[in-house]
Amino acid sequence: MPLTTGPIENMGNQPANATTVRVKILNRTGGELTGVVRVFRLNGTRRLLSSANFNVRANASGFVTLSLVGGASQYETEIVPNQTGGLYSAYGRTASGVVITAQRVLHSELVQIL
Repeated sequence: MPLTTGPIENMGNQPANATTVRVKILNRTGGELTGVVRVFRLNGTRRLLSSANFNVRANASGFVTLSLVGGASQYETEIVPNQTGGLYSAYGRTASGVVITAQRVLHSELVQIL
């Protein structure tokens, strides 16, 4: 079940705009949870900026950090796990690693892509 943050505005943020997106993955299953995270630039035509595979052990957590290469005024993050049972959050971070609160998307806010 692929999930998306939907479009996120990345202009005029305090203290700065996001240069990376971090996805937190919590595996609540009894086995390995694998998948891919993708970030798309939405300025005009939707374009893939970066992607990374993840592999999280049973009852463990992990992070995936993706770059917003070249800066994106708007972006979308997709999370595509191999099975259900994972909990996810995504958030934009500045170049110095500060979380941008307005770009934080909790698991309950993610939308399933059909």
